[in-house]
Formats: sequence, C-alpha cells, structure tokens
Amino acid sequence: MSHTLEEEGFTVIGLSKVVRNDDPAAIGALWEAFHSSDVRRTVGADASEDIYCVYHDYEGGFMDPYRMTIGYRASSADAPEGLHSAEVPKQSVVTYEVKGPQPESLISQWQAIWTGDLNRSYLADYDVYDATDPETVSVRVGVRI
Repeated sequence: MSHTLEEEGFTVIGLSKVVRNDDPAAIGALWEAFHSSDVRRTVGADASEDIYCVYHDYEGGFMDPYRMTIGYRASSADAPEGLHSAEVPKQSVVTYEVKGPQPESLISQWQAIWTGDLNRSYLADYDVYDATDPETVSVRVGVRI
C-alpha cells in the first residue's frame, strides 16, 4: 500500500558512488563498504539512528546512471572528509512500507515501481531502514503532482 505526501528537504551524509540498476555488483560493493565502516560515528552525534539510502543526481531514467548515497540524516550539510552530502529537496513523495526479508522484499518493491506508472520527478528517491526492525524499510519516491 502507498500514499502521497509533501516532505520537507533534508541532508544525508554517507558513502556515495555513481551506480546503475543493471550493475547490482557495484550497488552491493557500496553496501559492503558502508557496513564495514563506522559512518555514523564519523557523521557525528546528531546523526539519525535509521540508515538512509538516497538515489539522486539521476542522468535520466531508472536504468541510467545515478548517485547512491548510504548514510545518516544529519543537521549539517558539511560532510566530513571521505563522505558525501546528499540533499533531498522538498518534494511530493509516494511512500511504500516494505516488510519482509531484506534485501529481497525491497528489490521486489523497486521492480514494481520501475514497471509502474508513477510520474517520477527523478530529483531524489530514498529508502529508510528502521534501526529497530531490520525487516522494515520505508521507500520514498519523488513524484510530480
């Protein structure tokens, strides 16, 4: 189930790389790098506990290159050395709550989004991984209203 809402902009600071959806190995490598580092400590005390994965700087549609930033929501846009600052703009988003084994459930949801009929903005989309429930991910897709 999904619903649309207007969200304020915010900043996520973390590890970042330009990837493509048809190259899952590059996406997996970024996740491995994230899990083997201590990004939250580097971001600082005001970092969120939930993990954010932001998809931004799209070079076209969902099969074209884009930047993927995995990190934490932070109050400052100043990224420490070695990390990237991703700005999520104020926008309308369609939200999906994805429950189940990860990453399989999340991949299935994104495949449904890619083949669906959303009027996507391609400004920034993101997933929020619940720090208290590893099988719950909130997907937010930027749309044009």
